[in-house]
Amino acid sequence: MTLPEDSPAGTPSFCMLELGVYGDKIQYVFMNNCKRFFVDIDAEHLKGPGSLLEEFQEFAADLDDPGQFNQFEDWIFASLDEFLLRVAPPPKPGSRTPITLLDYFNPETYALELVNKDGKLEALLQIYDPAWHGNTSPRTRIVEAASDTRLPTAQASESVVSSSSLPSVPRFLASQLQRVDDELEDRDLSEIPRKVRHVITNETFFFKPGFKDHGHIREMEIFSQIQHDSALASTVSTSSGESRVRTSKLAGLVMWDDDSEGSLLGLLIGYIEGKTLQWHLDDEEFADGQEIPQETKLRWMAQVESTVRQLHSSGIVWGDVKPDNVMIDTEGDAVVIDFGGGYTPEYIPPELQQTAQGDLVGLGHMREMLGLPSGPDKLMDE
Repeated sequence: MTLPEDSPAGTPSFCMLELGVYGDKIQYVFMNNCKRFFVDIDAEHLKGPGSLLEEFQEFAADLDDPGQFNQFEDWIFASLDEFLLRVAPPPKPGSRTPITLLDYFNPETYALELVNKDGKLEALLQIYDPAWHGNTSPRTRIVEAASDTRLPTAQASESVVSSSSLPSVPRFLASQLQRVDDELEDRDLSEIPRKVRHVITNETFFFKPGFKDHGHIREMEIFSQIQHDSALASTVSTSSGESRVRTSKLAGLVMWDDDSEGSLLGLLIGYIEGKTLQWHLDDEEFADGQEIPQETKLRWMAQVESTVRQLHSSGIVWGDVKPDNVMIDTEGDAVVIDFGGGYTPEYIPPELQQTAQGDLVGLGHMREMLGLPSGPDKLMDE
């Protein structure tokens, strides 16, 4: 499947989207050169000459093992290489085509089934049917009432949100937002677009897709609360001065073109130029080649702790406390990002996830990562 990087055909791009194991069946979904492929493998169709069935069963027994999974992918792509090169060849060097969010999430799609043909694995082209194969693109149905949450079976993977709970921010069509790929390597072009720009205003945003159970609804609720909470609104950071509350900001909602009033694709977050705190920790040198100064670490930690203190005072839990969820902007200030929920076990124990106490424990671990002394016993009275 992989072409050499100096191939005249260009560098291929790839992104795994989903892997579903359903008893003796596996569905593997991926993007290859910005086209989408659903590959179905059924043990029943691997019976016959050779050892294909036994190989499949061995893979399926331990796909959580990275080495085993890599072998499984090689096993699949050995039967797909020729087809992929024909229908989704890598772009020629220097010939990138601008792609919108609509282009990416509504791509040319192929469905294939792997079968045993005379002892060899063969890919049979099928007719792609979203009702049968599923649809990996995020879509959140907007309904009039919160109780109206029942969806047809074909739409079981979709989220539902009531119109009254949506934040008061601008809405943009997916076709109006174009990927900014000036910092992307060719091999990354099949990854979900993150940095996007409005095709008319040229304003830049960070895009978060609204996949089901990935926390986008919680994040919308928290952004709305921050926006409308008078105590927080008086301290939300602006370009004109200091602030105790430094968080990312919701800039808009991305709507599907085919249902601009009733279907949400994802969120637009105000774009923050900079790197994550984790990036700085992983980087051996900082700015002028020296380690991160202690006073800089203390300032970053103070900014994060001050923000969390204010959020807690308004009943908001950050959730996934970790250095990856702190941006250091171009002014050298720390900004708290990602309110989608979840937690990282290295920072927060499971029994404290999504609690204010869990935030405090996570902040303590963050201090340790920064090599700072322990902070006050409490950030606030709770």
